[in-house]
Amino acid sequence: MMKKIISFLVICLLCITTVLPVSAAFKNTSVADGVGYLTVQESDVIAEKLEKIRKTYDFDVAIYTEEEMSGYDAQSTADDIFDYGGYGNTANADGLLLYICEDTREYHFTTHGYGLTAFNSNGLAYLEKEILPYLEEDDYYNAFLTYAQRAEELLEMAQNGNPYNEKQRSKPMIVIILSAVVFAPCTIAAGMTKKKLSKMKTAVKQEYAADYVKEGSLDIRQSRDVFLYSSVTKTQKAKSDSDTHTSSSGRTHGGRGGSF
Repeated sequence: MMKKIISFLVICLLCITTVLPVSAAFKNTSVADGVGYLTVQESDVIAEKLEKIRKTYDFDVAIYTEEEMSGYDAQSTADDIFDYGGYGNTANADGLLLYICEDTREYHFTTHGYGLTAFNSNGLAYLEKEILPYLEEDDYYNAFLTYAQRAEELLEMAQNGNPYNEKQRSKPMIVIILSAVVFAPCTIAAGMTKKKLSKMKTAVKQEYAADYVKEGSLDIRQSRDVFLYSSVTKTQKAKSDSDTHTSSSGRTHGGRGGSF
């Protein structure tokens, strides 16, 4: 009887240890609105969307606002909140946090782990471009709603093996512009030149330069070599896909921010 009880307790303990990491994967609420930018209903809507992203991609996406900046600057504050506040999922602490300070009207995105890939420098610039107009108008609900929507979009792209890249997205437009600006005029010019050349029936190509000089009209007494110009070839230095820095905890973060 005692053996059965012990076996039952062991099985229960194993079940608990198996379930706990999943339920405790995200230690913090996805929306920590210390300023009170959102109403209760608005906060619930944003939190629901962020929680869905968290569960779908096993990736921490959160928002944190405070009235006065608790750190030295927006970047270090956002990093410290992420690191010491327990944000980030899995052993790599994969995550993205949007930090906003009401007093200084500053914002900062901080990324860690897989966030460096999914939200590279181009991706963060895209996020910034999307939400900044709302922040400037103090429309925080739509700013946070857009943040959630675009974060999900970029995570999906990264999961499909194609992290956001502004150059890739604009390639079709570049091809169209080049075709209109370069290739079309060149084609027209080539056609006009060919038409004019076809009318030049009297010109006969000569094999040697001397054939173009009138006899007795050229008398070369002295010759010398003159250096006219030089050619310099430059190679552009390769750039990293993501700008990174080290936080006070020693972790590597990506990030981008500014003021509104």
